[in-house]
Amino acid sequence: MKKKIRNFFLHEERNARDFFIVEMLFRQSVMTLPFLLIASFVVSIIFFLDGDVPKYTIIIWLSLLTLVILCRIRLQKAFFKSVIRRHKDVKWVEIQYRRFFTLALLTAILSGLSVPLFVPYLQNSYYTFGLFIFIVGIAAGAIASLFPSPILATLYTLFLTLPLIVLLLEKGETGATVDALAISLLIVMLATVAQTTRKFMQRTRAQKRMIDQKEEELRTLFEQTPIPVFYFDRQLHVKKFNQAFKKFFGHLSDKDLTNFDVHKIRNKKIISLFKSVIKKGEEVEYDGPFHSSFQNQEFYLHAKIVPLYNDEGEIIGGIASFQDKTLEAESIEYLEKLAAHDPLTELGNRRGLLQALQQLVSHREGDLKPSLLFYLDLNGFKPINDTLGHNFGDRVLQEVSKLLRSLGPDGGNVFRYGGDEFVILYPHCCDTEEEARQKGISFAKEINRRLRREIFVDQYHLSMHASIGIILITAGMKDPNEIIRQADVAMYQAKSNKLEYTFYSFDMDRERKKSFLLRQSLSSPLLTEELELYYQPIYSMGDYRIVGAEALVRWKHPNLGKLMPQEFISLAVECGEISRIGNWVRQEVCRLLHRTEERGEILRFVSINVDANELGDKNFTQRVRQQIEEFGVDPKRIVLEITENSLVDNFNLLQNNISELKEMGLRWAIDDFGVGYSSLSYLQRLSFSILKIDRSFIASLLNDPETPFLIAHISRIATQLGYKIIAEGIETRQQLDKLLQIYPEMMCQGFFFEKPMNEEQFLDLIAKEEKALRSDSHKMKK
Repeated sequence: MKKKIRNFFLHEERNARDFFIVEMLFRQSVMTLPFLLIASFVVSIIFFLDGDVPKYTIIIWLSLLTLVILCRIRLQKAFFKSVIRRHKDVKWVEIQYRRFFTLALLTAILSGLSVPLFVPYLQNSYYTFGLFIFIVGIAAGAIASLFPSPILATLYTLFLTLPLIVLLLEKGETGATVDALAISLLIVMLATVAQTTRKFMQRTRAQKRMIDQKEEELRTLFEQTPIPVFYFDRQLHVKKFNQAFKKFFGHLSDKDLTNFDVHKIRNKKIISLFKSVIKKGEEVEYDGPFHSSFQNQEFYLHAKIVPLYNDEGEIIGGIASFQDKTLEAESIEYLEKLAAHDPLTELGNRRGLLQALQQLVSHREGDLKPSLLFYLDLNGFKPINDTLGHNFGDRVLQEVSKLLRSLGPDGGNVFRYGGDEFVILYPHCCDTEEEARQKGISFAKEINRRLRREIFVDQYHLSMHASIGIILITAGMKDPNEIIRQADVAMYQAKSNKLEYTFYSFDMDRERKKSFLLRQSLSSPLLTEELELYYQPIYSMGDYRIVGAEALVRWKHPNLGKLMPQEFISLAVECGEISRIGNWVRQEVCRLLHRTEERGEILRFVSINVDANELGDKNFTQRVRQQIEEFGVDPKRIVLEITENSLVDNFNLLQNNISELKEMGLRWAIDDFGVGYSSLSYLQRLSFSILKIDRSFIASLLNDPETPFLIAHISRIATQLGYKIIAEGIETRQQLDKLLQIYPEMMCQGFFFEKPMNEEQFLDLIAKEEKALRSDSHKMKK
């Protein structure tokens, strides 16, 4: 019990410091004090007119009660006047509570004293009953207004009703006792109601605090969020906005923004989105330009607009948030520009070219006039880089870029595709394809003419030259990458054939695809199983006897059919497969020579073509030695042919291997003599066994008067140096007769005698030759 009492008074101490409790007490008493004052005057007037109650008693009681009530009213006014300024002052709040507490108890005491002061003089039972109602009414009013403070409400009621209860109990009458108990019970019930009300108030207060806290959090979040946010009503008028929204529009005043009509926005698309949210109740987003009506400034915005509903689910407006994406959009635009331009030359780069082509081919086919694309590769640029350095090379590229930009036709664009490759795009240049072709030829020639004359860097005048691939872009061509690829094919064709320019054709693609297929097939492990060796006989010109043969490889490709050496040997060199092919050829030749010996047939030699790349292999001589020893072949019966150009270009690198193979007994032949450098000094230094005059001399033998003279002198000089002479490519009797007149000691080969044949056909031919020789020998003996 003591603990409960102690807790009760401790709770009261907390009440004295709780501003909310104190404020509630003052606010609840605002209406009750005037009522109490009026009721006191009414009771006093009634008793004053009755005549039984002493007048001075009524006057004194009423004066004291009125004074206390007026003090309380004055205290109320002072409290509400200072509450805003001092509500956080705990000491001040506590003082106000103590004053309220004291004056309230005085009010209760004075009101309760009316019973012992007036009842003894009252003869009329109605007056007595009215006084009791006055006391009970004041008690009920006190309970209703003082419930925020349980101890004050309890003491107030106790001091107010205790004289009445004591008076009733003193009468000793049953009715009076019942009345006393009824009043006590009523007071207890009122106290219980007050306590319940207080608990409800506490719960309400706690909920209000939570609501206030949430509202404060939301308000703070709304106000301090860095994203501009505002509410608008169904008429699209701005109703509320945060600080970020004001800042977004240059810190405008609330007056400028409140009730701003969204319809005034210049961007009609955004207005339609606001209307859509109100009409359909669906969330919408917007990314794009926005022109501020307040600042006359252009932004790039991301806007999100959502509907706002009331408790009944009706749309009452919407909420819009902005994000200023201007800097981001400008950065993306700058990066896209940077990504589409070459920083060295300030020309468009590969990506820029693809974008320009995509835009070009996106037009409707009927609107697309022929366009031209020039793909340039600078010839001889690598030596400039290697000799004068990359910085100098960069300056050359800059000068070339300036020149190409100045040459660019109206509406044309110049791009640096990479390295020393440039592309010029000339969209919709002509009305017809033929006109476009003529313009392409003229422009390509002008490019190279200016490149040769106008490139100056420091003290150097650089005579530049470009291989140019040209493609005609017509309706139906929709793939930019394919267009560039075809232009590259045309450029490569021009470069390979040492041409100034070449227009793309589908034949080039077929050749390139064929080349690609061959490159893949060359690396196949089944390659040597698809090779076949042919032999073209070599005859002595005097008696037309077979003295040797040239081994010629053919490739029975599973998809492309039979391929001649010129179709795949150069690719084999590039792919590093020439050693595998050469090794197989020598193996087959050694096997053939071994077979002819076993059959007793005499074949003086077989010549084998050797590539300089293969001959430069450090293991080449060792492999040749192993093959000769494996088949037991006389090395003198093998002649290795190498072209004149390969010898001159790689003489120092190949000299050791050539000498070592000569020491082994193999003989050497210079192939295609006369079409390359034709340096007679190399004939002396090499000391080869055979010189083969190129077929181009034989082709012009009958038409060019200088050719017989050249053949005659080459043959005599070579013979004096110890060479045997072979003339290649004899196809007619007239050519053979002319050669007999010029130099009858030479050997010859060509279609006039035999075409290349497979091994079995060649062995049959040798067998017939051997049989004819034996027959002639037998006749001579007879």
